[in-house]
Amino acid sequence: MLSKTNTVRLLCGLNVGLLFSMSPALAQAGAPSPEAQPAAAPASVPAPNAAPVSAAPAGAAPGMAEIVVTANKRQENINKVGLTVAAISGDTFKQKQISSLADIAAQVPGLSYTNSGSNTPVYTLRGVGFYETTLGATPAVSTYIDEAPLPFPVLTTLTAFDLERVEVLKGPQGTLFGNNATGGAINYIAAKPTDHFTAGATVGYGRFNDVTGEAYVSGPIADGLTARLSGRVEHADGWQHGYTFDGKTGDTRQYAGRLLIDWKASDRLRFQVNLNAWKDGGQPQAVQFIQYRPNFPGSPSVVSTYPTAPADPRAADFSENVDPHLNNRLYQGVLRGDYDITDDITLTSLTSYVHYKQNMAYDGDGVTYNDFDVPEFLGKVTSFSQEVRLANSPHDRLRWVVGGNFSRDKAADFYELLYPDSTAFSGAGVFNSTFNSSQVMKNYAGFANAEYDLGQLTFKGGVRYTQADRRASSCFAGLPADAAELSGLYQFLSNSLRAEHGLPPIAPPDGTGCLTLNTTGIDGAAPDYLPGQYRGTLNEHNVSWKAGVDWKPRPGLLLYANVTKGYKAGSFPSAAASTTAQLLPVKQESVLSYEGGFKATLLGGTLQLNGAGFYYDYRDKQLRSNLIDPIFGVLDALVNIPKSSVKGGEIEINVRPTRYFSAHANAVYLDATIDKFTGISGEGVAGNFAGDKVPYAPKIQVSAGFDATQPLDERLQLFAGADVNFRSDTTAIIAGSDAYKINSYATLDLRAGIKDADDKWRFSIWGKNVTNSYYWTNVASYYDTVARYAGRPATYGASFSFKFM
Repeated sequence: MLSKTNTVRLLCGLNVGLLFSMSPALAQAGAPSPEAQPAAAPASVPAPNAAPVSAAPAGAAPGMAEIVVTANKRQENINKVGLTVAAISGDTFKQKQISSLADIAAQVPGLSYTNSGSNTPVYTLRGVGFYETTLGATPAVSTYIDEAPLPFPVLTTLTAFDLERVEVLKGPQGTLFGNNATGGAINYIAAKPTDHFTAGATVGYGRFNDVTGEAYVSGPIADGLTARLSGRVEHADGWQHGYTFDGKTGDTRQYAGRLLIDWKASDRLRFQVNLNAWKDGGQPQAVQFIQYRPNFPGSPSVVSTYPTAPADPRAADFSENVDPHLNNRLYQGVLRGDYDITDDITLTSLTSYVHYKQNMAYDGDGVTYNDFDVPEFLGKVTSFSQEVRLANSPHDRLRWVVGGNFSRDKAADFYELLYPDSTAFSGAGVFNSTFNSSQVMKNYAGFANAEYDLGQLTFKGGVRYTQADRRASSCFAGLPADAAELSGLYQFLSNSLRAEHGLPPIAPPDGTGCLTLNTTGIDGAAPDYLPGQYRGTLNEHNVSWKAGVDWKPRPGLLLYANVTKGYKAGSFPSAAASTTAQLLPVKQESVLSYEGGFKATLLGGTLQLNGAGFYYDYRDKQLRSNLIDPIFGVLDALVNIPKSSVKGGEIEINVRPTRYFSAHANAVYLDATIDKFTGISGEGVAGNFAGDKVPYAPKIQVSAGFDATQPLDERLQLFAGADVNFRSDTTAIIAGSDAYKINSYATLDLRAGIKDADDKWRFSIWGKNVTNSYYWTNVASYYDTVARYAGRPATYGASFSFKFM
């Protein structure tokens, strides 16, 4: 068996050897590959990472592909869309072994991916994001599949398979995509049914006994009726191991399937059905314990002398009695109907229903003791949405779309917490408790968008009105083993507070009932300091809008300027709250964006140069932070940051001088700063934090890479490629100590192989993070521990793909 070092040497040697053998092609190029490029690519550059719709035929000159996206809810050439769009093609997913949300984020500079204890993914785009692990927390970067919403981040876990492309729209997208897109929007475009029979499959094997299989079959099943059935399976052994005991975790057991049916009912009426299902099994990622930070200073805990994790991404301790596991599943159905009312006007209806159910357990502290563990985390999400819109032809001088939508989402979760080895047990005598929450959200919206061509100029504008209504309930309670202690504790605390306010004492509460103390008053009532269930409502409305102009002084050159206002809805937290102060909602946030950019196709279509500069006026940013309670001290809470700003720019270059070589390089600069905020930091420190950096917003992100092909004869071709990604340091919390710093890191991915000239089959070997960089994407703290979420170590493997036409 090859060692890690020898495997990396082999991959590097193969790539170097292939590059030398391709010297004729490289002599014409001298630069890196659009097949790796994560941002918008030129219409004339067939960048597989920018979703080519029609590839150049064999023997064609370079620059013969067109890239089409649906950023404005109509198909358009990506270089005629006056906003920053990154597109990753389905072919690139296969070539680069992209299979996770973290892989997608690595391909798009400006996009950051963060994991969390509850296995809920969090996206931050250009410094705009919402780190909150509650199932019912709506994101700042919204996600869709074929324009149908996946309103909560956890619903996107296993969506990335059998795709035509993924589009990442940067900047507020509220006018067309609605609330919760202050950072941007991600749209998964599923590979569509074909009008002729085709089928294909990919099988792979990699490190940690990672076995993957993906297959599809597509074609006509009746006159006017086509279908596509696809699926993906992955099994892998645990990639993490204990460093103080002999244990393994991190198994993967994932299954996903999709059925698409297209029916052309008549010349004017068309239907599309999209059915998705997946199951995520195995085990969640274990965290790495890096610091002891007692929640009740002075109280004893066995964790105080626990050894910290080494700088090895695989080394992570966990509590075996918790049995970390995943058993999460999703079902989704989408029905789209398009009716051509006239030759120029189309009525579109888009109906979606999502059902998600969760049953998992995780270790939250990174130690073998039960300082903070979750032996049971149950959840359920249901989501219904309906959109209806009218649009005219995309070829008219005046292009418009008007419509409205309605959505109803419900999210509920239940946690059992275990903490007998924490300072909370020694301080309060309680070691086991539960909490649950439920949120129901209704949204009503109407929108209009228009573009008008006047010579070389295109004027753009849009507006959307949204009414967002939300109600929440939450309950913190004990289990029978702790009922007596909790009953006495909350009787004492409640009576102490009631006495301070001249209220009579209460009898001991039921220790297994809802115990959160009402210290704030609910729905306008006065505080009564009684234990009970929390209930709250939040009703908000807003008007998102945009205005802009595009200028096309010559073919292949676009200059654009946009001003956009977007909103993210308010939210209630889910927390084991001692008082209702922890459960108060945050109000809606907004981003006012000023952006200008260009897209230039040069050198006969072999070079694409894109750039953009932007400034965001970021108001009422929502943040998971802390508050200081007069009785309980530092407590988790959601807060609004009154004012922040994001300044930045990005540049990207894609080159394809020959059909055998392509390269890319791009960079993003961000200066995301808090301008006004006096409150409590994530470490429980009070202060004025103006001038501090926004979390999860690295100042510099750079990626570069190439793809090269060398024909051996008329039928066989060798290929090779490489990608380098760099991200500068950032922080997980505002004004955090060094423990919460996310250090800068760089990763190198390599691939090489042999394929059929028509790409009917392909064999490749690949390596990801081949230099085995130790990095992490998040730092979190629970009770007495601070822990990291490490990135994956070096992984490598081989895959074989084939298809029938």
